[in-house]
Amino acid sequence: MYNLRVVVEKIEGFCDLPMKVGDYFEVRGSAIYIPNGGKICLWALQSLLPFLPAKQRCSDDTNDWLPKTKRLICPDPNGRVIFRVDLIDPKTGEILPDDSIKRRKKYRIIINEKNCIECRACEDACKESHNGISRIKITKNGINVCRQCGVALCVEVCKFNALTKDEFGAIVVDKQNCTLCKACIESCTFNAISLLNNEIFICDLCGGDPKCVTACPTSAITFEDLTKKI
Repeated sequence: MYNLRVVVEKIEGFCDLPMKVGDYFEVRGSAIYIPNGGKICLWALQSLLPFLPAKQRCSDDTNDWLPKTKRLICPDPNGRVIFRVDLIDPKTGEILPDDSIKRRKKYRIIINEKNCIECRACEDACKESHNGISRIKITKNGINVCRQCGVALCVEVCKFNALTKDEFGAIVVDKQNCTLCKACIESCTFNAISLLNNEIFICDLCGGDPKCVTACPTSAITFEDLTKKI
């Protein structure tokens, strides 16, 4: 868990406390420390408080927006005091650079329905690489395939720990733990999970090189490294 330094970086309006650029307080564990003679506006503090405990626990998950968010503004429309929230290394006490939290690699299938011509080349490619069973389906409702959700409902609802994520973000099915209860199928908003021959099937990203993407002639299916967008 990180300690934080919350600094007044800019004042774009009028602060009648008044707070000055450079004023700061620190969050260490569950305590707030204000330098001798310092002060913090109660109104600004109440707007910052929900964010601070979460910021202390910044994760390395690509879907987590907290690591790249470090500026908040006082809710007073006349004050417009901008606070910068810096991470403090709990071991050294030094301010950490913005890129100190290394993000885990995260990939995702991106679908552009408008480009799909229903040629089913993606299905054929998937069948060829998965013993005749395609994990992607072209239906009247569009392209049904796993989208590697950040918070995957299929994983959340499984009571038997049969579903986990691999290093690419693909869902992995543990056949031994799976009871074929279908909870994952019912939870998936993309209709991307199927039950065939007493086995659950879901896109495995082909180990990081999805064949459906390569086979699609119109770029209706693409594969992106989300960490490059952070």
